[in-house]
Amino acid sequence: MSRKVTDFFRPGGILSESIEGYEHRPQQVEMAEGVNTAMSEEGVLLVEAGTGTGKTLAYLIPAVVSKRRVIISTGTRNLQDQVFFKDIGMLNEKLGMDVSAVYLKGQENYVCLRRLDEYVKSPASFEMDAGRLEVLRKWSRTSGTGDRAELVDMADNDPVWRELCSTMDTRLGSKCPFFEECFVTRARQDAAEASIVVVNHHLFFADLSSRLRGGQGILGSFDVVIFDEAHNIEDVATSFFSITVSSGKVDALARDMSRSLAAPLLAAADRNLVEQVKHTSNIFFSRMRQRTTGRHRLEPEDYYSVFEEEHGAFDAALEAAALHMENLDDAAESVKNCAERAASIRADLSQIFSFEKGPYVHWTETRTRSVAVGASPVDISEFMREHVFFKVPGVILTSATMSTAKDFTFLRSRLGLDFDIGELMLDSPFDFKKQAALYVPPDMPDPRHPETPEALAAYIRNLADLTDGGGLVLFTSYRMMDAVFQLLKDGLERPLMVQGEKPKHMLLDDLALSGKGILLATASFWQGVDIPGPALRLVVIDKLPFAPPNDPLVAARCERIKQEGADAFRDYQVPSASLTLKQGFGRLIRTRSDRGIVAVLDPRLIKSGYGAYFIKTLPGCTMFTDFENLKKWWTEGH
Repeated sequence: MSRKVTDFFRPGGILSESIEGYEHRPQQVEMAEGVNTAMSEEGVLLVEAGTGTGKTLAYLIPAVVSKRRVIISTGTRNLQDQVFFKDIGMLNEKLGMDVSAVYLKGQENYVCLRRLDEYVKSPASFEMDAGRLEVLRKWSRTSGTGDRAELVDMADNDPVWRELCSTMDTRLGSKCPFFEECFVTRARQDAAEASIVVVNHHLFFADLSSRLRGGQGILGSFDVVIFDEAHNIEDVATSFFSITVSSGKVDALARDMSRSLAAPLLAAADRNLVEQVKHTSNIFFSRMRQRTTGRHRLEPEDYYSVFEEEHGAFDAALEAAALHMENLDDAAESVKNCAERAASIRADLSQIFSFEKGPYVHWTETRTRSVAVGASPVDISEFMREHVFFKVPGVILTSATMSTAKDFTFLRSRLGLDFDIGELMLDSPFDFKKQAALYVPPDMPDPRHPETPEALAAYIRNLADLTDGGGLVLFTSYRMMDAVFQLLKDGLERPLMVQGEKPKHMLLDDLALSGKGILLATASFWQGVDIPGPALRLVVIDKLPFAPPNDPLVAARCERIKQEGADAFRDYQVPSASLTLKQGFGRLIRTRSDRGIVAVLDPRLIKSGYGAYFIKTLPGCTMFTDFENLKKWWTEGH
């Protein structure tokens, strides 16, 4: 490790002299040394850095000092904001480092000037308030970034934004008449000139997917990628290496065809082509909606007996539209773009319905507003090796939760890290034995028992009484969350909040401000929730978070593992669930002064043979199965 980097972290060094309250942490120094070595030797490094290690600075400072071009990819937008605005901002302000860094979001966060121009000229704009439309037009001319976050009065789910944003499908590149003014073009240029580019996993893999499909991408070339919250990589990469066609994607194509062909009025032939695409698409996806709800595996016999005829008509309509638009004389680039998109949807559907054996599982998904059909890779390890680990000179993967049962075997197997790499497992500097208690009541019914909701509600009341609220209750399903909410809403003498009644950030703010509230939530709250201090002193988990065994991807992964001669439950389902449980546990202790209880209301944690694996994966805290002993531990510490 170079002397210059060492000077930042040693006692009395640059960080302690520049930052009030900075604490020297041996784990942070060890991580910085490992990151620096991996960058200089161009290798792969896995680092599990427990909460409180200070991992962001431990990779950020070596990245800055290296003078290499580094991509920092985070699992959540909140961490992306923290890295760029807080940590890089601190290095610039407090240490005077003048870090050359750029913050990038996905293309859909930027307004597309061409699409805005076409929208203004289309009949759809007549349905929008004229004053609001003028505000959008004025903002697009004066904004420095084109980032929708600047539109504070536009709701997150406002459907108008779908009509105006830039996407991989609609972007025309250098052929666009607005190319030089384009906000995405400017963002790419800024990124190309920066030493550090801060993105999130979705943008990183969307960019990689675009380049693999022949697109330009937005990130350009780089020397090092640092994946923070790397435990999310498999799921994110799987979604972007999948082939998906949704009803929403086809609806967007039909709208853009209408605007591009002859806005504001279509010729009869053009209008008929658009209507045929819409009509056959509606029949195709309606057939799927009639047959399935949720996410289901699609087998060849399902396709040939149910969807083949509808697919044939839909394919013919797409082919006719693509050929017509391709052969138009003096067609605008936006028309050619629509032709390419129609051809691409045809190709994607053809590949999905080819039912390629081996690497893909095929599925349909029906939601309230959309229907989709797709094919996802069962195993992304080969993709990761070929396109990330063997392509990028230096790769750092870090998180507070990457190991299971105290090793990296599971994560390495999922990501294809079957070659020589560096590993660091750094304990948290927090004293979990004193700060945290794990409570598992042995008399809870099995999670599938019909009396489970009543039992959960009773335990949540008792635990809330013990801690005087300040609780986050994490569920593995909306169904159970709703059932428990109905049981608690009239009898809990504390503020009760439930996911869905407000945006996530507002619910978390309410929980932090109330001090005595109880928040019921599901999947998205299991990670990325950071409420340090006494406002959060209780985390309740309804059951061990096993992935649904009937999910097409989970089932296909289990089948593949069995075919390879391994035990799918032991080698995949248990480690995967233990990582999720570790994430939920990690919501509790965020600082040295935090103290609280994690209650896992699932007797399998102490009664099953695999329960020991889960417990070994969690931080070493004080464990209780008797409520009176838990109560004594809690009251003695207050």
